[in-house]
Amino acid sequence: MKKLIAIISVLAAGFVGTAKADITMSAGSNLEMQSIGSSTNLSIGGSLGFAFSQDLGNGVTVTMSGLSFGNDVAVVDNIATGGLTTTSGTALNATGTAVNGNMSTTGVYTTTTNTAVVNADAVTTNTFLQTASHTGSIDADAFEQISFATANGTLTYGSDIDLEGFAGLGVGDVTTSDLADTDLGAGASALTYGNVVGNGLTYATSLGGTSLTIGYLLDNDGGADKFDTSATSNNTMAIKSAIPVGPLSVTVGYIADNTTSAKVTTTGASTSMAAGNGTFSVAYVQTAVTGNDSSQISAKYATTLGAASLSIGYSSTDTNTKTNTNDITATISQSVGTGASVFAEFISRDGLATSTTESSSILLGSSFAF
Repeated sequence: MKKLIAIISVLAAGFVGTAKADITMSAGSNLEMQSIGSSTNLSIGGSLGFAFSQDLGNGVTVTMSGLSFGNDVAVVDNIATGGLTTTSGTALNATGTAVNGNMSTTGVYTTTTNTAVVNADAVTTNTFLQTASHTGSIDADAFEQISFATANGTLTYGSDIDLEGFAGLGVGDVTTSDLADTDLGAGASALTYGNVVGNGLTYATSLGGTSLTIGYLLDNDGGADKFDTSATSNNTMAIKSAIPVGPLSVTVGYIADNTTSAKVTTTGASTSMAAGNGTFSVAYVQTAVTGNDSSQISAKYATTLGAASLSIGYSSTDTNTKTNTNDITATISQSVGTGASVFAEFISRDGLATSTTESSSILLGSSFAF
């Protein structure tokens, strides 16, 4: 089954051909201040991104996930730094004579022992500096997805396909900044989605007024650029559909993580409707895993106050044998010019895993798009 799906994806790419891509660029910057407990935290960040797409002129548009550079509170130091690491080893030349040497480089690295052939007549055994270990990254997901869109739907293949959003339909968290809940205490209850990221495909289409998206991970162990479809691996499947029901828009989803001895299923549903001067949304999500089932109800109301946008959210999560965790979130944003805005966010949590951790946070920020 995995081989068949992989062959179909590759053939689809071959039939549509290749072409030079249209390239678009985007950039942004933000400055934020968070007040939590007795601490006041400042954060500055930014991003630079590139997107690539091409209309092939035969009814197919190819889109590739592009390279982006990001720096914010979730990505600390994008370039690896560190002290001097020196390793030594013994090399044997073609006559068997030992030759000593050493190598040094700057950075924090792990080491491994390898065998290399040098100049075709000497075998060298040495300790090599191999894998950088650092706290940040420069877009580890760059170029790891490619999509083929036609009038009938969009097929996407990637090594980092994420299926959580198929059934993880909760609406209670309206915050947008990574800094908003930084240092906030973890809840005693939480949803568990299992393994939902890896090598796989999604296909999105519509039937009348109903949208349908199907996802399948051939390997749900995080994904790799080189993937052996004949190897034994665990899979995850997902399906999501949005259905108009009178004045409502209803979305339902299901995920099945089929990892051996660690199966997890997730079911989710959400709906929204116009209410007053805004939109009211509610959602229910349930995750089933042996001995640790969880459920969450959530709601959100989004409206405008003059030129400002306001959203308020609430969620309550219940995990078996654990204290319920309840979150209240709010955000308000005001445009102050083309591509510029100021905003404030708030989060309050009760039902903490550790009662001594912080339970609320207030954030003020500004963002600029270039």
